Amino acid sequence: MTLLAEIETFPSAMREVLETSFGIGSAEAFYEHAIRNPTGLAMALSISPQQLSPLAQLVEGYLPAAFLTRCHKPVRKRKRGVIVPEERTESR
Repeated sequence: MTLLAEIETFPSAMREVLETSFGIGSAEAFYEHAIRNPTGLAMALSISPQQLSPLAQLVEGYLPAAFLTRCHKPVRKRKRGVIVPEERTESR
């Protein structure tokens, strides 16, 4: 894991907002948010999505290629919880 604080050229004021208001302290978390919800992250930082793009590119250089590839894949929604067939619940 790479902390945003380790990236010297990442703006410290933005890093502070991300860490204190949103709990985003790692380059991985920042990058995934920048890819999956750029509009929301830009709004959180009070910048435009166009201003977010160079920050994402900066952070990208600190991340492993496999992680970058995974972030660009579509999100797969999965059902949550356990489904127990009715016949199992009746026997208890």
